[in-house]
Amino acid sequence: MDSSRTAQRAVIQFLRAEGEHDSQIYRRMKEVYGEQCLARCTIFRWCRRYEAGRVNIKDLPRLGLAHAVTNSATISAVDTAESSDHHT
Repeated sequence: MDSSRTAQRAVIQFLRAEGEHDSQIYRRMKEVYGEQCLARCTIFRWCRRYEAGRVNIKDLPRLGLAHAVTNSATISAVDTAESSDHHT
């Protein structure tokens, strides 16, 4: 069984659509996922998000998160910039 956060969010979204209350969702998920279950406060937070109309189960991009780009054009551009840097 997939116990990833994304999979559990999908379960929360489904159970909310079925009309389950937050505490009932937590109880049911704890029975199924055991120690891998999301925290109670996290389940309640996602319930509120889905009630407010959110449909996406994936994390939204966060500010300040660095993204690694490793394509050949970027690597070449960095190499060129480093080789032309005369301050070293």
